[in-house]
Amino acid sequence: MIKRSLAPIALERLRKRPAVAILGARQVGKTTLSMQLVKDLKLPHLRLDLQDPDDLALLVDAKPFLSAHANELVVIDEVQRKPELFPLLRSLIDKDRRTGRFLLLGSSSPAIVQAASESLAGRITYLDLYPFSLHEVGAKHLDRLWLRGGYPDAFLADTDADAFSVLMDILRSFTERDLPALGLRADPANTTQLLRMLTAVHGNVLNMALLGKSMGLSGPTIKTYLRYFEQAYMTFTLPSHHVNVRKRLTRAPKIYITDSGMLHTLSSIRTHDDLFASPDRGHSWEGFAVQQIRAWLDRRAELSYFRTQDGSELDLVITQGTKVKAGIEIKTTNAPTLSFGNQLAFEAVRAPVRLVLTPSAKDHSMGQGIHVCSMASIWKHLENALD
Repeated sequence: MIKRSLAPIALERLRKRPAVAILGARQVGKTTLSMQLVKDLKLPHLRLDLQDPDDLALLVDAKPFLSAHANELVVIDEVQRKPELFPLLRSLIDKDRRTGRFLLLGSSSPAIVQAASESLAGRITYLDLYPFSLHEVGAKHLDRLWLRGGYPDAFLADTDADAFSVLMDILRSFTERDLPALGLRADPANTTQLLRMLTAVHGNVLNMALLGKSMGLSGPTIKTYLRYFEQAYMTFTLPSHHVNVRKRLTRAPKIYITDSGMLHTLSSIRTHDDLFASPDRGHSWEGFAVQQIRAWLDRRAELSYFRTQDGSELDLVITQGTKVKAGIEIKTTNAPTLSFGNQLAFEAVRAPVRLVLTPSAKDHSMGQGIHVCSMASIWKHLENALD
């Protein structure tokens, strides 16, 4: 079994807080992780899966039922399906502030955070579970993780063909069941078409009006679709960096499909040969690298990109508060060169740590305080950069 980096953090939070919510995409491993946490805690527990009609029926009169299990860790899977539970959980917690009372699992981040924030402020902590990361599977599996992505069943499949069969099933479930369950009333064919169109702008500045025109839909409608995609962890956006920079900047966010395997599924990339022949390989690698860093940071810092209208550009800027901690330019080649615009960008954001991230180049200096690193070695540089 691949150990999840989130496990020790979740254990610590359960030992300190009454409620912990683990949020992430469907089939990303939340249920498996919760089983491991229960085993490690060695506590009596009750597990409820709100996709199961029998479990859902147990909560028709939830107060007496949950009160009867007050001495157990109650694990509630797919909790976003019953947001009216949150005020009751607050009442139960306020009567007994014992730690480790509720472990909530959900696949719609803002829906849960909003409902819980109104009822469980100060009583709950949130943790994001992403697909497998390179930290978890090991650097020797870099190529496999990049191609297949980190959904556990896809990454662990016997063959690449099996992996992409799994990913097609996840995609079909996402468009036909998950999005409607979240409240998006749209034809699955339209949502699939939009996801496929997003592969063409993956790693690029988002233009909703242009996407809408291409699909014959309004900009606001596209915005609604994208909001649901992000809520369900299928996509994420990277804001433009603007702290302490007095230049004419690109303001719109960049958009990425979160999992590289899902990106490749939508792009009909099925093999390493397909990937290395693809004209979009650079954007695929960029998105993969950004997601690896995003998962590793685990909300310890903020990510943005930097681009000016005169051509200065940097793929990633890492900040804590208003302080820039690192700037990163992502390259697909192990023999990278920098444009003049890249060099200007490093200076403009005043990054104290300046990195050029490659797949597997040996660490070395490029001069001017800029350091080349690999996916295996970047973590030590980032650890030293952060507070």
